[in-house]
Amino acid sequence: MRFFASLAAAGCLVAAAAFPCAAQDKPAAPAAEQAATPASFRPTEINFSGKLYSPVKLSVFLPYNAKIATLSGHIGQKVKKNDVLATYEIPLETRMDEKTKLSPANIKELEHKLAEADKEIDRLTAKSKELAAMSQRNMASQQSITMNAKEIEVFRKDKISITEQLALTRELLNDRVELAEDRFGKGAGIGKVPKDGIIKAPIDGFVMWMNPELRNGVKLAKEAELFQVGTLDPMIIRAQVHEIEAQKLKENMAATVTFDSIPGKKFAASVSRIPWAPMPAALQQPSYYEVELTIPNPGLELKEGLKGQIIIQPEK
Repeated sequence: MRFFASLAAAGCLVAAAAFPCAAQDKPAAPAAEQAATPASFRPTEINFSGKLYSPVKLSVFLPYNAKIATLSGHIGQKVKKNDVLATYEIPLETRMDEKTKLSPANIKELEHKLAEADKEIDRLTAKSKELAAMSQRNMASQQSITMNAKEIEVFRKDKISITEQLALTRELLNDRVELAEDRFGKGAGIGKVPKDGIIKAPIDGFVMWMNPELRNGVKLAKEAELFQVGTLDPMIIRAQVHEIEAQKLKENMAATVTFDSIPGKKFAASVSRIPWAPMPAALQQPSYYEVELTIPNPGLELKEGLKGQIIIQPEK
């Protein structure tokens, strides 16, 4: 009997070890599910990198082959629109050509033609009255009256054509004077071209780049780029974002930006542009979208070209 009792007890222990009680497992399952449920809905961060750019940047070019006379602009300088950045000597052949363009000779010639047309119209009108009076006394033929009327019509059409040419020529001369004042300063005008031209800032902003060859006395070729003037506050970040992450972005989403070149500091930014068309890519490759973010830069710490890491936390 003792042998059978011991054998039964051992069987119970083996069964207990092999088949743990179901009552002990049931409370643990809901707890695991509750722990896993919030994680599945927790938003994940969107990470990508981008570079800083000036939102508006304009280049300034030399209009002629010329020698730089004075240089007043320098990199980092804050400028206002039309501030003089440099002056250059205008070559003699260029001055002669510009004086020809600014000459009022064509206007005077057209004014003379217009006066001649008015004179002929007045003469033929008076003749028409005489022919009409003579026709009543059978002293002038109808053919002469008709020919005189046709001549009047021809000169009237000439007058209309000359008037239109004169108006266009005057407008062109005014535009050329305005362009000359922009290139040469207030000393330029009708028939007047100064010896020196000026290079002006195209917008309010900062001188961000200047030609490394640019200095007093150097001679540069026509259309040589001299300066780049742009705005620095705010700046924009351009980034290539994978199609999966791009679908999660919305305009005005807040972002945090860090730069390796400015360690230990975070900058606030916001998504300002999300294109609907992706960048060109091969058919088998995923698409990327060039997203833009706007980042304030009141202290002018940020410079164009800095690479930053962007972190966006989507809203739940």
